[in-house]
Amino acid sequence: MMTTAGISLGKRQSYSFVSAGELEAWSPSQLPAVYAITFKKDPEMRPKSHTVLFFGEGDLSQQVGIIEQCIRNWWPVHNGKATGLYMFIHPMPGSTRWDRVKVQSQLIAEYDPQGNQ
Repeated sequence: MMTTAGISLGKRQSYSFVSAGELEAWSPSQLPAVYAITFKKDPEMRPKSHTVLFFGEGDLSQQVGIIEQCIRNWWPVHNGKATGLYMFIHPMPGSTRWDRVKVQSQLIAEYDPQGNQ
């Protein structure tokens, strides 16, 4: 379930992402979208600041395996557990894969997230 809180990502072109909450409680839906998995580098001093770990795209209900692989490959090295991760979604209903990959590629180039390396 998505909440109304969100963030804007993108430097060349800005995209609005809505918060789906903490990743461990997220329930994927059938929705074509670009998504961002984030974490808080300094939750004490900057509780609203998120750092992007990974950008993905596709039907969200089909992305669970990719997300789990991303977490297994990168996140344990930095945190040791799959908590403290957040899901943000940029819904793109009616989009083609090419439309989503274009947005995803722009965001990866601009943010260089560790999970996409």
